[in-house]
Amino acid sequence: MHRIKSKMTRRQLAGAMLAATAAAQAPPSAPTTPAGELQAAQEQNHRSGETLAKVKVPMDTEPAFHFTA
Repeated sequence: MHRIKSKMTRRQLAGAMLAATAAAQAPPSAPTTPAGELQAAQEQNHRSGETLAKVKVPMDTEPAFHFTA
């Protein structure tokens, strides 16, 4: 049996998780008016924010960095 190793960064993993979560929360039918689209987008952002707020992330997860000119 041959095992394939693949590397995935924390950011790639987080992006994949967020994409899966967003797809699962997508409404069954898209609104047809611009106002309806705006309202749906605002509601989706609010739900995503609530979901992210529930996740506990330790301070040392992402190392600190700074830019120098």
